Amino acid sequence: MTDAIPTLTLQGDDLSWLDLMLLGAVEPRYVVPSGPASALLPSLSVATSISAAAATAGTLHLLDPEGVTLARVSIDRSEAADDPSQSWLAGTVESVSGFSHLDNLDMRRTPADVRGSTTSSGSIMAVWTPVPSPYSLRQAAAQLARAKGARVMQVVPVPSGQETSQLANLAPRLARLEETRRDEDIAVVVPAPTLDWSPASLLLRAEIVAAYGATTLSVSPIVMTALGADRERVEKAAEDLGVELTALSVLNEHAEMSAEHLHGLLESGAPVPDWFAEDPVAAELLRLHRGPSQSGLTILLSGLSGSGKSTVARALAIRLLENELRTVSLLDGDVVRHHLSKGLGFARADRDTNVRRIGFVASEITKAGGIAIACPIAPYDATRRDVRAMVEAHGSFVLVHIATPLDECERRDRKGLYAKARRGEIPEFTGISDPYEIPEDAEVVVDTTGRTIDSCVDDVMTTLKNSGYLPN
Repeated sequence: MTDAIPTLTLQGDDLSWLDLMLLGAVEPRYVVPSGPASALLPSLSVATSISAAAATAGTLHLLDPEGVTLARVSIDRSEAADDPSQSWLAGTVESVSGFSHLDNLDMRRTPADVRGSTTSSGSIMAVWTPVPSPYSLRQAAAQLARAKGARVMQVVPVPSGQETSQLANLAPRLARLEETRRDEDIAVVVPAPTLDWSPASLLLRAEIVAAYGATTLSVSPIVMTALGADRERVEKAAEDLGVELTALSVLNEHAEMSAEHLHGLLESGAPVPDWFAEDPVAAELLRLHRGPSQSGLTILLSGLSGSGKSTVARALAIRLLENELRTVSLLDGDVVRHHLSKGLGFARADRDTNVRRIGFVASEITKAGGIAIACPIAPYDATRRDVRAMVEAHGSFVLVHIATPLDECERRDRKGLYAKARRGEIPEFTGISDPYEIPEDAEVVVDTTGRTIDSCVDDVMTTLKNSGYLPN
């Protein structure tokens, strides 16, 4: 009987990187989790045990979140280190089932397809801008392409695995309404891992558009200016990839708008300037905009057993329901364990899984525009931060630390859990034999000692109103 091939379930940016590889847009190779590779090679963060198993087996299977095997990595180099975190391996990626996209099919074209169309339609000038893409940059790109006798390929970045995310699909929604493309121009959805505008990321963009057959990459003049002393080196490296880097001819003040400024305009109903968006795009931005007091929200109350978080959470839900038009869902501990986490125990791994499941449900409620209130102990900082990231992909997140001291929690202990834990009858009990990592990123800190529940809820409500999550 042969050993099972080790597997790794991909999330977030790793899905987009793999998508780019299988499309042929970047080199189909991974270094896992790190190694002496080019800065342009993406890496996967995996447990050392998976790396070691993959090195032994010679293969690592890459799965999507639903468990489908997307691809395999055939391991050809590995090196163990005294420090397990420094061990690494590398290998070539091969498609197994690949990605099956159902979204934005009108703009999904493979690099080979786009390259094959260049002979009859002329050279390609790629333009890659922030989202939303300013009208001024798109118009300048169109004029430059006409002068070069080229056609525009507008890069429409969409992260893989986020088909149901409105934010992830903002770029293609707006691209369909933009008025700067002519018939010969194209807009192409490109899998989009998180990239900044550093020299390395700019070169990655050049490598990607080169795979689509582009010979020019046009970007904001601000991006090119920011390269400073690195500009000549980066331009030469892009030239080696077969791509000319070009700064679009636009005034700096018309090259970008901060998200905060745009949100402020939409929130106040002020007109979006015409240099930033033509009328159809501006109307769609206004239609899609939901201010903090209208969009989804998760409130996570974290604290020791007996700290009062469940009582505060219930009272908060009631207070919100008195005035809110949004739905309010209370994800309380015992109810969640019965319906969502039945079968999980109270070992550290099980408790961590329970919190992550709560975070997933809360993120879905947030995505749907509702308010989720959750009150698990959630003792680990890394898990809380992961839940925050999960929720903030779709809306707002507020962490409330119910900071009632341990001695007060023990004094209130109606179930005798702390006494059992101190006798060693309950292993890994938070605050006694397992740590509670005090949040450093809590938006609200409440000690319920000697206070009424109403006054504790007042503290939370004040923060929600001051942050714009509730109308004043």
